[in-house]
Amino acid sequence: MNNQKPARWTIKRLGEHQSIIFACLLGLVMLTAIFLRFYNLGMAGYGNMYYAAAVKSMLLSWKNFFFVAFEPGGSVSVDKPPLGFWAQAISAYFFGVNGFALALPNALAGVFSTWMIFVLVRDFTNKWAGLLAATVMAITPIAIATERNNTIDGLLIFILLLAAWSFTRAVRNGKTRWVLLGAALVGVGFNIKMLQAFLPLPAFYAAYWWGAKLPWKTKLLQLSAASILLAAISLSWAVVVDLTPANQRPYVDSSANNSVLSLIFGHNGLTRLTNAHVQVGGDNGSLIQLQPPGGGGPGGQPPIPPGGTGANQGRPPSMGKGGPPGGGGSMDFGSAGTLRLFTSPLADEASWLLPFALGGLALIVFKSWKSRTGGEQTTLVLWAGWLIPEMLYFSFSGGLMHAYYLIMLAPPLAALTAISAWWLWKHIQINLRSGLLMACLLSGVTLLFQGITLWSGTMLASWLLIAAGLFFATGLMLAAFRKPYWALTLLLISLLVAPAAWSTLTTLDAHPNGALPNSGPVQNNSGQSGPGPDGPGGNTNIKDDQLLNYLLANTEPDSYLLATERSNDAAAYILATGRPVLTFGGFLGQYQVVTVEQVAALVQDGNLRFILGSEKSLQQDLSTWVEQNCNQVSNIPLPTSGENQGNTLWDCQVE
Repeated sequence: MNNQKPARWTIKRLGEHQSIIFACLLGLVMLTAIFLRFYNLGMAGYGNMYYAAAVKSMLLSWKNFFFVAFEPGGSVSVDKPPLGFWAQAISAYFFGVNGFALALPNALAGVFSTWMIFVLVRDFTNKWAGLLAATVMAITPIAIATERNNTIDGLLIFILLLAAWSFTRAVRNGKTRWVLLGAALVGVGFNIKMLQAFLPLPAFYAAYWWGAKLPWKTKLLQLSAASILLAAISLSWAVVVDLTPANQRPYVDSSANNSVLSLIFGHNGLTRLTNAHVQVGGDNGSLIQLQPPGGGGPGGQPPIPPGGTGANQGRPPSMGKGGPPGGGGSMDFGSAGTLRLFTSPLADEASWLLPFALGGLALIVFKSWKSRTGGEQTTLVLWAGWLIPEMLYFSFSGGLMHAYYLIMLAPPLAALTAISAWWLWKHIQINLRSGLLMACLLSGVTLLFQGITLWSGTMLASWLLIAAGLFFATGLMLAAFRKPYWALTLLLISLLVAPAAWSTLTTLDAHPNGALPNSGPVQNNSGQSGPGPDGPGGNTNIKDDQLLNYLLANTEPDSYLLATERSNDAAAYILATGRPVLTFGGFLGQYQVVTVEQVAALVQDGNLRFILGSEKSLQQDLSTWVEQNCNQVSNIPLPTSGENQGNTLWDCQVE
């Protein structure tokens, strides 16, 4: 065999039907993305009930909508910025507060992201590489699990892909407006999930700096202006909230001092790296305004007297898999280390093609980096600059994380998988033996990793391995017979069998983990999901209607239904009734949203009667007050399992 002889069989042999075949394949990929994200969407319940309750509350007044109030009384916000929940609220306005409406923006974003990755990879390689990238994006399991849920990460991914597209447009034409648009879109992403949106930002800047054919001074000026715009858009909502008097807005949940800046750099910043807590800005001891549904809106009811804020520097508790999102030390993310992404519990979420992508990237860099054109190098800088820093972060961070955050790996992993395959094909055309050998080795190592991952993950492992093995063996045989195109195609198909099957199992899981999305077959999830009284997607998670009926019968419609220590304890009651439910400590129960004196004032004025909690769950000073001033309700059954286990219902009615 002449190793330098170009391969005779190329994709052009598809002839005049190539465009039709390609269009059909692309359509099939998009239909796959739609099916995996929309099949029975919302039938499993509200998803994350903390977020679902916030959306229901936001629909009750413009004030709640703007400040992303967790409960209808507007006492406390959620621990995230507003844009993702604004999208869900708009969807719920038209379709009702149910699982389908809440997940719809994310599912749509997932489909659009599949198209965007096709465009981004196609523009710097070719349409077939773009097709492969779209295929991988369509079947990445953790992306599907997350985009079928009412978490907001799927929408963030779509916005970041739009930003990447804008920066690549700027690379091609050097126009400042595209650089500014890219930065503005990242700023929009910041208002979806704060600093998480900044993870690929260095890659965007580096790709533009590397690829744009402009003087370095011009590029420096453009990126400086973009950074100023980025900061202005990113902090716009945070500044408005922090400048609003505390007695005219909700308490900023998960912040030690009622400040969005504290939330940005604390709970949603350094805590994600080291589980450390910081305090930035804010105004300790300021008041918040507690309002019933409709307060401040059209036909609003009289406001409930103001509560207050305080600071509690306690560390959040450790929570295991299936616990509320935001818990520290989550078991669903495994132990920090080099192999974290390649071992349980994360290997089956997004890593199926990681060995192939990393191996291909290494080959491209070490064997042909200097021979790459400017555009090819730029796309490598973009996607490698997105993937590798995030891999390091997810592998070694000891901070607060969850498995579904790995959706951030989906775009660069899809792109680099396709770029690696495209490079292998080009190398095969130059050196048939060497190119096929590398393709077989990369595919073989990846398939071995997939087999190990599958074997411990599903009873279908043997059948899936047989199917993948048949494609792989056929690819090896065709490689031996010098059919490089079909050989490479079948090798790649063999690598798609496992993630495609895992994604299908994810879609078919009727009882997914609503609080912490994760991929794979049906399992004993402890997340909050399941059908409920609001129709498809409804779920109050209240085990006994007798308690709910008792609360409704013994409270005034314009007062608080009850008070709980944590937001997760209150979410089900908000979703079932639309009534205000006061949470003393916010999401984690770690911050003093209202003081004991303010609770006493609410009780004295008849705006609060019932408190659900225990000595262990309530903060010490509040627990003491409750025991001294309230009576236990013993004739109403309470939940005997789950987060409310061991709680007591206290009646604090003033005689």
